Amino acid sequence: MSKESFSHWCLQLKKQNQAKRWRSLVVLVGNATWTTEQLETSLTLFLSAKESNEKLDKQGLVYGELAHASRANQLISVNRKNYAQYLGTEQDVIVFAVESKADDNDACHVESDFDVDAFAALSGTLVAGGVFLLLLKPSQVEQVNQVQSQDYFLKRFMLQLAAEHGYLIRQDKAEFPALFSFNKAAQDNRANEGQLSTAQQIKNLPYGCITQEQVLAVKVMLKVLSGHRDRPLVLTADRGRGKSSALALAACQMLANAKQPLKIIITAASKSALKVFFQQVETHLPDAKVGMNSVEHANGSIVFYAIDVLLKEQPEASIVMVDEAAALPVYLLQQLLSHYHRLIFATTIHGYEGAGRGFSLKFALVLQRLMPNWRKMHINEAIRWASDDPLEQFVFASCLLNAKLPNYPNTFLAMNNAIPEIKRESKREIKSEAKVGAESIANNVQAQSDLLSQYKLVTELVTPTQLLQNETLLQQVFAVLVTAHYQTSPSDLKLLLNNSAISLFVLKHENDILGVVMLMREGHADEKLVELIRENQRRLRDQFLPQSLLMHCGIKESFNYSYQRVMRIAIHPQFQGQGLGRHFLSAIERHITRQGINFIGASFAGNATLLKFWQQAGFAVARVGFSKDKASGEHSCLVTKALTFNASHLQQVIVEQFYQQFDYWLTDEFTHMPAKLVWQLLKGNTTLKTSVLARDILQSVNDFTSGQRQFSSCVYALHQWLLKHCTEQFNPEVLPLVARILQKHSIDKVCQQYAFTGKKSLNQHLIKYIKAHQALAHTL
Repeated sequence: MSKESFSHWCLQLKKQNQAKRWRSLVVLVGNATWTTEQLETSLTLFLSAKESNEKLDKQGLVYGELAHASRANQLISVNRKNYAQYLGTEQDVIVFAVESKADDNDACHVESDFDVDAFAALSGTLVAGGVFLLLLKPSQVEQVNQVQSQDYFLKRFMLQLAAEHGYLIRQDKAEFPALFSFNKAAQDNRANEGQLSTAQQIKNLPYGCITQEQVLAVKVMLKVLSGHRDRPLVLTADRGRGKSSALALAACQMLANAKQPLKIIITAASKSALKVFFQQVETHLPDAKVGMNSVEHANGSIVFYAIDVLLKEQPEASIVMVDEAAALPVYLLQQLLSHYHRLIFATTIHGYEGAGRGFSLKFALVLQRLMPNWRKMHINEAIRWASDDPLEQFVFASCLLNAKLPNYPNTFLAMNNAIPEIKRESKREIKSEAKVGAESIANNVQAQSDLLSQYKLVTELVTPTQLLQNETLLQQVFAVLVTAHYQTSPSDLKLLLNNSAISLFVLKHENDILGVVMLMREGHADEKLVELIRENQRRLRDQFLPQSLLMHCGIKESFNYSYQRVMRIAIHPQFQGQGLGRHFLSAIERHITRQGINFIGASFAGNATLLKFWQQAGFAVARVGFSKDKASGEHSCLVTKALTFNASHLQQVIVEQFYQQFDYWLTDEFTHMPAKLVWQLLKGNTTLKTSVLARDILQSVNDFTSGQRQFSSCVYALHQWLLKHCTEQFNPEVLPLVARILQKHSIDKVCQQYAFTGKKSLNQHLIKYIKAHQALAHTL
């Protein structure tokens, strides 16, 4: 392969990209010397010759270790930790070097350290006409071609590269991949010139928009400001559709036409994510003064607030805009709904900042409950590149950003409608479960289980090989998984395909995927490594359960047992809340019990609803994290379930230790924990449920309810009574008691939170509630 021939090929590619407004993926496979030569040639062509006296303009990004190339100083070096800072930028060239790493458990096994999250994200910064140069070593490609190779992700990537919209150039191959016919490209471009000349009516489009969809988006956003309150807008788009620009253009219009001073607040996960927003404001609002974090205009201002500062200070605002909302926890967005009446949430939905499809599902449920008149709009047409851009199509396919959730026909939904619903959350939670009774609930659960057994539901173990051979199955599985966690990213696909410690189960009805579970095999680590963990010198990857039990719960022998950790459990949204999750878990437990696994466990962002699901499935709480998870804003919960006789004793020890300390933590680490979660945690204390309160405790409780003694003089007895009472069926009226008696919140705080007029009103509620449940206990 001569330098001249490669240069000619690159030149043709560049012309084609410019003519079609395409971006291309070029994969170079060769040794360091050869790769450096090809980089020199390609960078010379794809980077412009712009140069200042002091330094070259930066026109691209380089990720990973790059052999010396004279033009490389025109590239900004990025890495795993900082690449996200450049997501709002526009680049001509991306150079991405894939390194190799040795497996921790097998020094002989080397796999590619392909940071697929960075690959997908950085591809979105490339503008039309640009090129993405992906550098692979020959050993990496040779390994994935071997039958025994377990780098299934890269194997699938290379297969798609051969079939899809990318170019593979190898040092050991003399020929170049064929380009799409340039003549056809030129012809298509000439055909589009008429459209472009009409479409150059960009100047004639309102608001400075580039497409009609952008115009419509701006109009809808202006309506949020001028229309009825409490009708938030969710604006979604794939990257490159001009979503952030539309947000900025709408803000410009609001200020330009304001009849009274406006204060527009803009927030995002980081200020750097708003680079395009502020650039557009500066361009389209020339009479404004643009500062670091604000824009001042004669008719008002645009001010950036970090999300935590915005929620803490709650400044007044005419309207609040949120860009890249999927990068923010849903619980924080929900708080915005309670503080502001005019809101716009804009976000990328295909996974560069987290899988926005999962976000859309979860946030839509919140909006439907709190703001039923909310609106949504999706922008389809690309602006920064052509709609048939090859790079975007390849990234979507290789990272499964285009995996669509299957929608099952109405005839099949008859099964769904036949299953009795027993959920009592949200509005139905107002009715006390005590009125229904534990026996009635148990009967409903059993009826639900019996009904499910009538259907031909099959639980299957699926291997990475099967997923590699069946693209439809892989897409269905991944699409269902995305719904379980709104921050799913392309790296989850790599984890699913490559990690040999993971087991994947699917719940099927005929050929339809109803549910997916990912399990991680843990435990039985080398004693030398365990000793390093004890001494705080080492943390092991993929050993979350035994490591957490050792470090946080003091279970010294935790690594002597085997575990299967439920990393992800997802039920298709059409069938959630129908008992399929419990049914699925039971089938999986039977499967892994036959393998002699000691424990099954899980860790999740703890809320009362999720915890209830795991408790009903027979799991017990082993630990609750002291700090709140940054993504969910909730305490993490670790639950376990013993599957063998040998594990049963340790399970009992783990649970007893947790509840011995939980009562103390309620007035310290967990004083701000939601009262409903406190109740749900106590509900799982089976030892407390069977205990009998002493006579003097009951007498003190009676003294308080009869008015003979004050609250403070009976508080110990009330505390003991309430602990045991929390093991009974839930009644929402118990929550003020949990906050006041167990968490020791002040009278003022409890009155404010639960709308009591004062101390007397609160005490009356406590007395009335306790009397009612004392009477109920006597009748049972």
